[in-house]
Amino acid sequence: MKSPTAGFTATALNDAWLRTSHRQTLLTSRDRDCAQDLVSRVFRPHRLEPKGGRADLIASMETLRAAGCGICLLRYHAAVDILPGPLDDFYLIQMPLRGSAVIEAGGEAFLSDTGCASLLSPEPDLSMHWGAGNEQLIVRIEAQAVQRFVDSWCGRPLGPPPTFDPRLHLDQHPALREVLHSMIEVADWMHAAPDEAGPAAEAAPAGLSAAQLQHRLLAILLSSQPHSASDCLAASSPPVAPRCVRLVEDYLVAHCHEPLTPEGLAQLAGVSVRSLFLGFQRYRGVSPMRMLRELRLQRVRDELLRAPPGRRIGDIAMRWGFYHLGRFGQEYRQAYGELPRQTLAAGRYT
Repeated sequence: MKSPTAGFTATALNDAWLRTSHRQTLLTSRDRDCAQDLVSRVFRPHRLEPKGGRADLIASMETLRAAGCGICLLRYHAAVDILPGPLDDFYLIQMPLRGSAVIEAGGEAFLSDTGCASLLSPEPDLSMHWGAGNEQLIVRIEAQAVQRFVDSWCGRPLGPPPTFDPRLHLDQHPALREVLHSMIEVADWMHAAPDEAGPAAEAAPAGLSAAQLQHRLLAILLSSQPHSASDCLAASSPPVAPRCVRLVEDYLVAHCHEPLTPEGLAQLAGVSVRSLFLGFQRYRGVSPMRMLRELRLQRVRDELLRAPPGRRIGDIAMRWGFYHLGRFGQEYRQAYGELPRQTLAAGRYT
C-alpha cells in the first residue's frame, strides 16, 4: 500500500522545482534522435525506444546545478524504454512526480512511482520502462564523491563504490526529503545575480550551503539506505588523541569561512572520519561539524551587529551555510536568547 505521505512528497518537490527562477530548459523535442543524444550527453549513452510511435514522444528536460550534484526534471509524453546498461561512474536518485516506471537493476525489477523512488548504483546493469506521461526529478551524484566519503569515514580504501538497494521510499526518510528540497532552493539562490540574491551573494564563500548539503545527502543515504558497505561503515574505530582534536579545532576557527568537510578535516588530522568524530565527542562533547556550525553562527551574529541598511538576514545566514532558515532562527534564539532581527535592530542603534 502506498504511504499517505507519498503524494505529499512528490507535490512538495514539484512545487519547490516550479518556484526556482534559474532552471534552464535543455530540451523540448518530438525527435527521438535529438532527445536520445542530449540526454546521453547529460548522463551516459543509451538507447531510447518510444512505444506507440515516435510522433508521440514529446521529450522535455530542465536542469539546475546544485550542491556538487546535477538536478534535472525529465519528462516523456509517450511510454519509452530507456536502456543505458551500467551507469559506471555515477549514481542516480530518480523521483517520479507523475506517473510511474518499471526499473530493472541487476536483474531485479520493481515499480517506481510517487511512493517509491529509485536509487541507482554504478555497477548493476540497468534498464527502465517509463510509462506514458512519466515525469521524474533526477539527482546525479558522482561515484567518486561517494567513494571518497566511504574511504574517509573508514580510514582506508574499500574497493568499488557501494551498491545500494535501489528501492528508495522517501516517506521513510524525512531528513532526505528535507535535504533534496533544500538543494533545489540553495541551487537557485546560488545562481541568482547579486541584485536578486542580496549583497551577501557577492561574497558567498564558494557555497558553504552547497558543500554542507552534499555531505548531508551522502551521510543520510549511507546511514539509512541498505548498501554493500554497511558493515564496514558500522565497524568500531578508536578515537583520536587530544592533540589531533586541538589541531582540527584551531583549523576550524581559522577557516570556518571555507567549505569544510569531515573528509578534509580527517585528512588534516591524518585519521579516519569515524575516529575524528569519536575524539571530538570524547574531548569536546560535540562533533567537529557541530563546532563548525557554532562558529559560523557566531559569525552571523557578528555580521548582523554591523550590517548596513538593506542587508537581509536570510542572505547573511545563507552566506554562512544556514540553508534551512526556520531551523537557523531556532538555533540562533537558543544560542543568544533573541531573534536574528532583534540583533540586527540592536546593531543599527549602536
